[in-house]
Amino acid sequence: MAHHDPHEINRLVGEFTDLQEQWERNPSGFDWRALQSLAQRGAEAYNEGGGPSFQSLALDGMRHSEFHERFLADLLRAGFDPFKLAQAGNGGSAIPVIDHASLAEAAEGNPSSQRMRASLMDLARTRFEIFANEVELGKEASASPLYEVVTACAESVPADLLRKIDPGLLRAGGSSTAKSDVNSTEAYLSTAEMQIENSQRPQG
Repeated sequence: MAHHDPHEINRLVGEFTDLQEQWERNPSGFDWRALQSLAQRGAEAYNEGGGPSFQSLALDGMRHSEFHERFLADLLRAGFDPFKLAQAGNGGSAIPVIDHASLAEAAEGNPSSQRMRASLMDLARTRFEIFANEVELGKEASASPLYEVVTACAESVPADLLRKIDPGLLRAGGSSTAKSDVNSTEAYLSTAEMQIENSQRPQG
């Protein structure tokens, strides 16, 4: 899907915020089926050409909890591609639909973030292991379209694969350009999108 109605993105964000508030009020009584339904409807809401993806607005820069952890798992089961590169709407180069660098940073001290990152690492191994082995056998890494993806999402790719594809990605810690581009998408946040941003910022 190339484009999304911005109103649809706002509705998805608003629904996510409502569900998050319900979970925070009553975790033991929360209906996880509602979150699963949202994930199924929002798994491909990449908002290409219009601004940050729905998944980015829901997950990037947040204080992750069981709620976010289960939402990512539901998204992945519903077909969400965390390694997709898309136009963010600022006319620049394509960037990952979620910020892998910020997730890696969050994983340093948050168990939910650690498990979320581990799930992406498992998916990356499935996605890129054949490519890594081909490069190890002599294939030119940069000749493959997968190289751009690995470079942009390096923080979620296992180190042994990065070492085969391009050891420089290990030293650089991934794509700093991708990280800065994702951060720049804050300029596109609408009123509804700001709601989800503010709901997860540490208070006090």
